[in-house]
Amino acid sequence: MRTNGTSQHSHRDLVKEINALKAQLKKLSAALEAEANDGVSRAVGAIETRSKQAIDSAIEAAEEFIDEYADSAADVAARLTKKTAQVREAATDSLVEAVETRPLATLAALLGLGFLAGYLCRRP
Repeated sequence: MRTNGTSQHSHRDLVKEINALKAQLKKLSAALEAEANDGVSRAVGAIETRSKQAIDSAIEAAEEFIDEYADSAADVAARLTKKTAQVREAATDSLVEAVETRPLATLAALLGLGFLAGYLCRRP
């Protein structure tokens, strides 16, 4: 049997075409892989940026909240300290006035309180 020259020639051309297609598929695959990696990198970068922005925003809000209530707490503490000093001064003045106006009654009251405390604290 004789083989036809054109069939060998077309067979060789077919093999060349297949090899060319394989090369093009490899290039296409490499290009798609590079594009996918680039897309993933961009997506990760965007997620990272948004996460940092969200964290920074939350920290800023927390700092504002703390600053706002720290100032309020300081104001309340200052007012409470002032009020306590006023009550202490008023009690001292009242006690001094009571001792000055009725010294014997004050002494009797103190003796009575001492006796009561002694009676309550005695051992059974």
